Amino acid sequence: MSILGALASAVVDEANAVAQAPNPIIPAMDEVIWGTLSFLILFAVMAKFAYPGLKKAMDARSEKIQGDLDAADSARSEAESLRGEYDAKLAEAQAEAARIIEAARSDAEQVRQDRIAAIEPEIAEKRAQAEADIEAAKDRALADLRAQVTSLAVGAAEQIVRSSLDEAAYARLVDDYIESVGN
Repeated sequence: MSILGALASAVVDEANAVAQAPNPIIPAMDEVIWGTLSFLILFAVMAKFAYPGLKKAMDARSEKIQGDLDAADSARSEAESLRGEYDAKLAEAQAEAARIIEAARSDAEQVRQDRIAAIEPEIAEKRAQAEADIEAAKDRALADLRAQVTSLAVGAAEQIVRSSLDEAAYARLVDDYIESVGN
């Protein structure tokens, strides 16, 4: 039994040791004091040296962002003013183009009128010449017709009368007859 007794006594000693062990979740009091003291010293050092640098960097960043926003606003307003100028120049150019086109149309119409006016006398002259040529051709045709009618009439009268008439007297007779028929 000595082995059993020794074993039992070891189990009891172990149980007592476990019952007296500190809680693993709650730290020991001396660790809490040293941890708090270290935290306060570190906080004081950070507040004295690191915080002003961080604040300065954050302020610089805020100023840079605000400057960028201001620059963007100024660039946008400048772009809008440039667009307004561009639109005004474009409208002016369109008006100028319309004016030039209208002037070109007016000039073209004037040139057309001038050419028509310059050609009118020539057209009138050619028309008068054509009318004169037509009248001359008509007179020639009538003279040829009279000559043929006279020859035919003389030929027919000779055959009928079997005698030769004076051709000049017969031509006068035919001319008088044609004049009376023409009227």
